[in-house]
Amino acid sequence: MERTYEPVPDRDADVVGLIAYSILAAMTRLAKDSDQAPTFEAKVEHARMATRVFDTYTQVEMWCQHRGVDLAEKAQAFDGLYDDLDARTRPTTWYERTVKTYVTLGILGGLLREIASRKNLFPEAKWDLEQGEWERQNLAPIFEADEQLAARLSLWARRVAGEVLGLVRSTLFMHPELSDSPEDADAIAQTLSVEHAERMKGIHLRG
Repeated sequence: MERTYEPVPDRDADVVGLIAYSILAAMTRLAKDSDQAPTFEAKVEHARMATRVFDTYTQVEMWCQHRGVDLAEKAQAFDGLYDDLDARTRPTTWYERTVKTYVTLGILGGLLREIASRKNLFPEAKWDLEQGEWERQNLAPIFEADEQLAARLSLWARRVAGEVLGLVRSTLFMHPELSDSPEDADAIAQTLSVEHAERMKGIHLRG
């Protein structure tokens, strides 16, 4: 017997649109990091990360096809969401680039987890968006050993985090369907801020 799927409420479909758009943005960022990485090994690892993230997008796409959700239409509503963020936080070194990715994908992964869980969407998904573990294994020892570099990158990370968290708050405000209430939106933002500070400790930077 062919499986049937429950129709998706419009508010939930809007959430899926943000999830899909953000996953695609994460894949693009990791692919760019692969291109800019200073070693062949780092290029390969970031290319693999980008591929795994795109696999997640493909799963979301299939989920939408089964349920009659026009994913392109829903994702298009968020087109350009991250453009201003990128324009205001252009890295000048590889370390700045990779820390920006760590900060951005960490916070956005948390946002996707929070909004998906409230709608009971994609409970099996992994929202770390792949890059964090690589950063902790490969760059945290460098930052721990070089206090001057760590201090400079800590300032950079704070700047990036401020921009990303500001974007999260404005997105939740402009798209109330993403959270249960204004108070819930505030709670999401607070959770992401606390988690970000913990992630910074994981790479020996100050949040």
